[in-house]
Amino acid sequence: MAVSEVGSIAGHVAFSPVRIDGVAGRWHGLGPVSVAPDMQRRGTGKALLCEGLIRLAELGADGCVVLGDPAYYRRFGFLDDRRRTYGGKPSRYFQRIVLKGKAPKGDVSYHPAFDVA
Repeated sequence: MAVSEVGSIAGHVAFSPVRIDGVAGRWHGLGPVSVAPDMQRRGTGKALLCEGLIRLAELGADGCVVLGDPAYYRRFGFLDDRRRTYGGKPSRYFQRIVLKGKAPKGDVSYHPAFDVA
């Protein structure tokens, strides 16, 4: 969470464990990411996302997936890799970043609270 100079919440990022082909591992899903409208385009989202990925790596995560705009997430190292699907379908909008090891292939599922497939 990011806090503005006046103490209000400026932004938030969340990561949650995902399963790949039904198997829990050390992969996580990114989202949601949100930044207050008056704090957008100031680097708040970028800072939250970068810090979040650093913390995931420190916690021993193998990688992270995100469903989003490739032009935005590519800046952080996310890549389209059709070996991982979401809802049984490949999509250039479903991307991954490997933090350690190899990227597994298979269908990714989120906790039901975050699943939008």
